Amino acid sequence: MKKLWSKRWFKIVIVVIIILMTLAVCFKPLLRGIGKWLNASDASQPTEMCFVLGGNSYERGLAAANLSEHFPEQKFITTGGNFPYQILCLDTMLLECELTKHWMESNGVESSKIDTLSSAHSTMDESNEILTWCQSNQVHHITVISSAFHMRRVRMVFEDKFNDAGIDVNFHGATSVDYDDANWWQNEEGLIMTNNELVKLFYYMLKY
Repeated sequence: MKKLWSKRWFKIVIVVIIILMTLAVCFKPLLRGIGKWLNASDASQPTEMCFVLGGNSYERGLAAANLSEHFPEQKFITTGGNFPYQILCLDTMLLECELTKHWMESNGVESSKIDTLSSAHSTMDESNEILTWCQSNQVHHITVISSAFHMRRVRMVFEDKFNDAGIDVNFHGATSVDYDDANWWQNEEGLIMTNNELVKLFYYMLKY
């Protein structure tokens, strides 16, 4: 053994084995930690207005409907001026904000409690549109709903500018219906979502 340990290649093999064993032990906790970091949500609470961001009308609409059940007086504004072309298969044309509003109504939220904003085409656009609306309507405490794994980027986009404007933001993550947030790497949709969000975070850091 002493002769082997004196050989450089043997030391390298031992180090590699130790690294691989460490990675094997830490693999799941590390990946789970990435998911928890991305899902930077707050505890739910009623606010002056809840904004449901565009992008995934199904999941975010369900999250909004669930919030409405817990806080019946909560009012909502759905955002998103993009056009999801898939719904043309149903011979109808709805913007993201309209599609989310429709889905919320289908899940029991009263139409009178939902309004729409339709000029934004990105998370940054939505933050600016919502900030302008809040300042015009003298609203100082809001909720923002987006997909759970979007919340880290949403916080990065919203927090500083809203804090500077004296507006408190509660961030509410919508649970995915395609994968388990705690085991996202076991599902293709989870892998795609996580990869996309990490790339977008890097892009937003560089651009903004």
